[in-house]
Amino acid sequence: MSRFKRAAIGFAAMFVFPAVLSAEPPPVPAATPATSTTPAMVPILIYHSVREYTPRDSAASRRYIITPRALEAELKFLKAGGYVSIGFDDLAAYVEKGRPLPEPCVIISLDDGWESQYKTAFPLLRKYGFRATFFIFTNAIGKKHFMSLAELRSLRDAGMWIGSHSLSHPYLTRIKNRAALRRQIFDSKRILEEKLGEPVTAFAYPFGQYNKEIVSLVRQAGYTTARGTYFGVRHSRGDLFTLTGLINVTSSAKVVAELDQAAKIEKRERPLVPPPGIDPGEYN
Repeated sequence: MSRFKRAAIGFAAMFVFPAVLSAEPPPVPAATPATSTTPAMVPILIYHSVREYTPRDSAASRRYIITPRALEAELKFLKAGGYVSIGFDDLAAYVEKGRPLPEPCVIISLDDGWESQYKTAFPLLRKYGFRATFFIFTNAIGKKHFMSLAELRSLRDAGMWIGSHSLSHPYLTRIKNRAALRRQIFDSKRILEEKLGEPVTAFAYPFGQYNKEIVSLVRQAGYTTARGTYFGVRHSRGDLFTLTGLINVTSSAKVVAELDQAAKIEKRERPLVPPPGIDPGEYN
């Protein structure tokens, strides 16, 4: 069984079978030097609302909700398996400069800036010694159910990373006015940097939607990486502005197939635009 398939089975168990997460963790290989021509096999975990389910939650909205118990089980599994959390800049440094990554490693990201992420996910991340990237859309800062500026600064001070998720979380692909589109990408970065006093280098596309024009603007704005929501774990230099991830994966077979395919195929074609998401209000 390949190293990638073993990793796939581990992640399948993490997402699909939380009851067995207390099983013996996989062996932790030593970190090895990397080259910029070697694709990175790094799972990027994507979370949104962190809360208990309610009867009004639709099947679609539950894809964007993780319960506190399930999140803790996943973090506990990662900790037991020796996983090290890295940032998006670490991934970029690997594929662009060959800077070694720890093995095994994972990127943890949380979208939208929900207050539940601060009150529930943040303490759990600290409990298990992980860092994460919080993608914030700036118009929501301080609004009901969203994090305040003081809470964002607390995340920053604790070593968490803050990324941009646009100004107002629109479907960027539906904005026809280039100036308005530019503001969503450029101004959100500027606002976060002014308020937090540190560079903001990672961007997450609202609803996971993007096109060539949007990718070009993200590059121009000075971001170094951008993440969508299309399924995948294989990252190379050409993918830094169309990074893939895992959102509450429900099929262990799909995880195994994806990792195994990525291990065998040097270059994998995929659609430019990932599947559509749902409005954040539906999973608050």
